[in-house]
Amino acid sequence: MTRNPLTDVSITSPGEFETVLAAAVETAIGANVDVRSAWEFETRGSTHNWEVQIVELAKEFDDE
Repeated sequence: MTRNPLTDVSITSPGEFETVLAAAVETAIGANVDVRSAWEFETRGSTHNWEVQIVELAKEFDDE
């Protein structure tokens, strides 16, 4: 991927980060990408390296 898909997105809070992350995960799942794993990557143009662990949790349903 060569373009920056976040150029029009503001991430200035944990809630905004979670919203963007959820959208990325759901888009990948919709494209049949199994996102459950540890993902290691470098942030392009930065000195940061990251590892993100994605684990699918069981949904809890109310008995009501």
